[in-house]
Amino acid sequence: MLSLYVAIPLLLLVALIQDVVLAPASLLGAYPDLLFLVIVVWSLLRGAGEGMIWAFIGGFFLDLLSGGPIGGFTLSLLLVALVAGRQWGSELGSALLQAALIVLALCFIYHVLLLLVLGWSGRSMDWAYGLARVAAPSSILNALLAPLVYVVLAWLDRKSRPEGISFDGA
Repeated sequence: MLSLYVAIPLLLLVALIQDVVLAPASLLGAYPDLLFLVIVVWSLLRGAGEGMIWAFIGGFFLDLLSGGPIGGFTLSLLLVALVAGRQWGSELGSALLQAALIVLALCFIYHVLLLLVLGWSGRSMDWAYGLARVAAPSSILNALLAPLVYVVLAWLDRKSRPEGISFDGA
Protein backbone atom coordinates (compact mmCIF):
# COMPACT_ATOMS: atom_id res chain seq x y z
CA MET A 1 0.00 0.00 0.00
CA LEU A 2 1.23 3.45 -0.85
CA SER A 3 2.01 5.28 2.37
CA LEU A 4 -0.83 7.44 3.62
CA TYR A 5 1.81 10.14 4.15
CA VAL A 6 2.01 10.27 0.35
CA ALA A 7 -1.57 9.33 -0.56
CA ILE A 8 -3.36 11.92 1.59
CA PRO A 9 -1.47 14.98 0.28
CA LEU A 10 -1.68 13.60 -3.26
CA LEU A 11 -5.45 13.13 -3.04
CA LEU A 12 -5.90 16.57 -1.46
CA LEU A 13 -3.89 18.12 -4.30
CA VAL A 14 -5.96 16.26 -6.91
CA ALA A 15 -9.23 17.32 -5.21
CA LEU A 16 -8.06 20.96 -5.13
CA ILE A 17 -7.04 20.86 -8.78
CA GLN A 18 -10.40 19.40 -9.69
CA ASP A 19 -12.40 21.86 -7.60
CA VAL A 20 -10.43 25.05 -8.30
CA VAL A 21 -8.85 24.60 -11.72
CA LEU A 22 -10.98 22.06 -13.58
CA ALA A 23 -14.48 22.82 -12.22
CA PRO A 24 -15.00 25.84 -14.47
CA ALA A 25 -13.50 23.99 -17.47
CA SER A 26 -16.24 22.58 -19.67
CA LEU A 27 -15.90 21.15 -23.15
CA LEU A 28 -19.39 20.90 -24.67
CA GLY A 29 -20.83 20.08 -21.25
CA ALA A 30 -18.09 17.58 -20.41
CA TYR A 31 -16.10 18.05 -17.23
CA PRO A 32 -12.82 16.30 -16.43
CA ASP A 33 -13.30 14.34 -13.20
CA LEU A 34 -9.64 14.08 -12.20
CA LEU A 35 -10.19 12.55 -8.77
CA PHE A 36 -12.63 10.02 -10.25
CA LEU A 37 -9.97 9.08 -12.82
CA VAL A 38 -7.30 8.70 -10.16
CA ILE A 39 -9.57 6.49 -8.02
CA VAL A 40 -10.64 4.25 -10.90
CA VAL A 41 -7.12 3.82 -12.28
CA TRP A 42 -5.63 3.19 -8.84
CA SER A 43 -8.35 0.59 -8.22
CA LEU A 44 -7.47 -1.07 -11.52
CA LEU A 45 -3.79 -1.13 -10.58
CA ARG A 46 -4.04 -2.04 -6.90
CA GLY A 47 -7.47 -3.61 -6.49
CA ALA A 48 -10.67 -2.68 -4.72
CA GLY A 49 -9.22 -2.62 -1.20
CA GLU A 50 -6.66 0.08 -1.78
CA GLY A 51 -8.91 1.85 -4.28
CA MET A 52 -11.65 2.16 -1.68
CA ILE A 53 -9.23 3.65 0.83
CA TRP A 54 -8.28 6.26 -1.75
CA ALA A 55 -11.97 6.77 -2.64
CA PHE A 56 -12.86 7.43 1.00
CA ILE A 57 -10.07 9.95 1.48
CA GLY A 58 -10.51 11.68 -1.88
CA GLY A 59 -14.30 11.67 -1.61
CA PHE A 60 -14.07 13.27 1.82
CA PHE A 61 -11.94 16.08 0.38
CA LEU A 62 -14.36 16.64 -2.52
CA ASP A 63 -17.31 16.63 -0.13
CA LEU A 64 -15.63 19.32 1.95
CA LEU A 65 -14.89 21.44 -1.12
CA SER A 66 -18.28 21.05 -2.80
CA GLY A 67 -21.57 22.69 -2.01
CA GLY A 68 -23.36 19.37 -2.26
CA PRO A 69 -24.53 17.03 0.45
CA ILE A 70 -21.76 15.63 2.64
CA GLY A 71 -21.02 12.06 1.70
CA GLY A 72 -22.24 12.25 -1.89
CA PHE A 73 -18.83 12.16 -3.51
CA THR A 74 -17.49 9.71 -0.94
CA LEU A 75 -20.32 7.22 -1.46
CA SER A 76 -20.17 7.50 -5.25
CA LEU A 77 -16.38 7.09 -5.36
CA LEU A 78 -16.48 4.14 -2.95
CA LEU A 79 -18.94 2.27 -5.17
CA VAL A 80 -16.95 3.08 -8.30
CA ALA A 81 -13.69 1.91 -6.67
CA LEU A 82 -15.34 -1.33 -5.58
CA VAL A 83 -16.49 -2.10 -9.11
CA ALA A 84 -13.26 -0.97 -10.81
CA GLY A 85 -11.11 -2.99 -8.44
CA ARG A 86 -12.78 -6.27 -9.41
CA GLN A 87 -10.61 -6.57 -12.53
CA TRP A 88 -13.41 -6.39 -15.10
CA GLY A 89 -12.52 -6.46 -18.76
CA SER A 90 -9.14 -8.17 -18.53
CA GLU A 91 -9.88 -9.80 -21.89
CA LEU A 92 -10.50 -6.48 -23.65
CA GLY A 93 -6.94 -5.88 -24.81
CA SER A 94 -4.23 -3.59 -23.54
CA ALA A 95 -4.33 -2.05 -20.07
CA LEU A 96 -4.84 1.41 -21.58
CA LEU A 97 -7.85 0.25 -23.61
CA GLN A 98 -9.27 -1.53 -20.55
CA ALA A 99 -8.87 1.64 -18.47
CA ALA A 100 -10.59 3.78 -21.11
CA LEU A 101 -13.54 1.40 -21.50
CA ILE A 102 -13.99 0.90 -17.76
CA VAL A 103 -13.81 4.65 -17.18
CA LEU A 104 -16.39 5.21 -19.93
CA ALA A 105 -18.91 2.94 -18.20
CA LEU A 106 -18.12 3.85 -14.61
CA CYS A 107 -18.10 7.60 -15.21
CA PHE A 108 -21.70 7.47 -16.38
CA ILE A 109 -22.62 5.38 -13.33
CA TYR A 110 -20.70 7.82 -11.10
CA HIS A 111 -22.73 10.75 -12.42
CA VAL A 112 -25.98 8.83 -11.99
CA LEU A 113 -25.02 8.13 -8.37
CA LEU A 114 -24.26 11.81 -7.80
CA LEU A 115 -27.65 12.75 -9.29
CA LEU A 116 -29.35 10.21 -7.00
CA VAL A 117 -27.62 11.68 -3.96
CA LEU A 118 -28.68 15.19 -5.00
CA GLY A 119 -32.25 13.96 -5.44
CA TRP A 120 -32.27 12.25 -2.06
CA SER A 121 -31.02 15.46 -0.46
CA GLY A 122 -34.08 17.31 -1.72
CA ARG A 123 -32.46 19.24 -4.55
CA SER A 124 -34.47 19.61 -7.72
CA MET A 125 -32.72 18.58 -10.90
CA ASP A 126 -33.36 17.93 -14.53
CA TRP A 127 -32.48 14.25 -15.07
CA ALA A 128 -32.59 14.46 -18.86
CA TYR A 129 -30.18 17.41 -18.85
CA GLY A 130 -27.91 15.81 -16.26
CA LEU A 131 -27.62 12.54 -18.15
CA ALA A 132 -27.49 13.85 -21.72
CA ARG A 133 -25.57 17.08 -21.22
CA VAL A 134 -23.23 16.25 -18.33
CA ALA A 135 -22.92 12.51 -17.64
CA ALA A 136 -22.61 11.29 -21.24
CA PRO A 137 -20.13 13.95 -22.46
CA SER A 138 -18.12 13.70 -19.24
CA SER A 139 -17.91 9.93 -19.64
CA ILE A 140 -16.44 10.33 -23.12
CA LEU A 141 -13.98 13.03 -22.05
CA ASN A 142 -12.81 11.04 -19.02
CA ALA A 143 -12.43 7.88 -21.13
CA LEU A 144 -10.14 9.87 -23.44
CA LEU A 145 -8.12 11.12 -20.44
CA ALA A 146 -7.91 7.67 -18.78
CA PRO A 147 -4.81 6.42 -20.67
CA LEU A 148 -2.82 9.51 -19.64
CA VAL A 149 -3.80 9.08 -15.98
CA TYR A 150 -3.08 5.35 -16.27
CA VAL A 151 0.48 5.95 -17.50
CA VAL A 152 1.22 8.36 -14.63
CA LEU A 153 -0.29 6.14 -11.92
CA ALA A 154 1.28 2.97 -13.38
CA TRP A 155 4.64 4.68 -12.90
CA LEU A 156 3.71 5.55 -9.29
CA ASP A 157 2.52 1.97 -8.77
CA ARG A 158 5.84 0.55 -10.02
CA LYS A 159 7.84 2.93 -7.81
CA SER A 160 5.81 2.25 -4.67
CA ARG A 161 4.94 -1.45 -4.97
CA PRO A 162 7.06 -3.69 -2.75
CA GLU A 163 8.78 -6.45 -4.72
CA GLY A 164 6.75 -9.63 -5.00
CA ILE A 165 3.57 -8.06 -3.61
CA SER A 166 0.31 -8.30 -5.50
CA PHE A 167 -2.89 -6.43 -4.66
CA ASP A 168 -6.22 -8.20 -5.28
CA GLY A 169 -4.80 -10.26 -8.09
CA ALA A 170 -3.28 -7.29 -9.91
